[in-house]
Amino acid sequence: MTSTTTGTGATTTADTSAADIAAVRAGFEAFAAGDVATFIAGFHPDATWNHRNDDHLGGVHRGIDAIMAFLAESGRLTAGTLRAPALRFMADDDHHVTAIMRVSGTRPDGRTFDDTQLVLFVVEDGRVRSVDQYVGDPAAVTAFWA
Repeated sequence: MTSTTTGTGATTTADTSAADIAAVRAGFEAFAAGDVATFIAGFHPDATWNHRNDDHLGGVHRGIDAIMAFLAESGRLTAGTLRAPALRFMADDDHHVTAIMRVSGTRPDGRTFDDTQLVLFVVEDGRVRSVDQYVGDPAAVTAFWA
């Protein structure tokens, strides 16, 4: 995405979108690298993460401690095999970033899943304010986390 400014130095939609995507992309990179400090720094302390599925991990996780507990439980249940790379980012000028990601993992009992998911981020002041995670195959994801 190309960034431009107006003659007055005002930020354009391209600038806003690029900055918001960069903030979200940094979170994906930190998660993939296991860099917890950087991942946490990318969220507002009172951020929310809504895992929209009918499984025991589902629901709204409020605050960075709850978000980290949700992600830690996901990692524990998959014995560290959980992967969630972003395939594509899209953003608007209202600080919404949509990421299409592929979530996969293996449970110690041999269950596996590989699910394309859509995640909507709201970015405020360069950090994530909220996350809405929509799973692609709710029944399969529920069975995996059961």
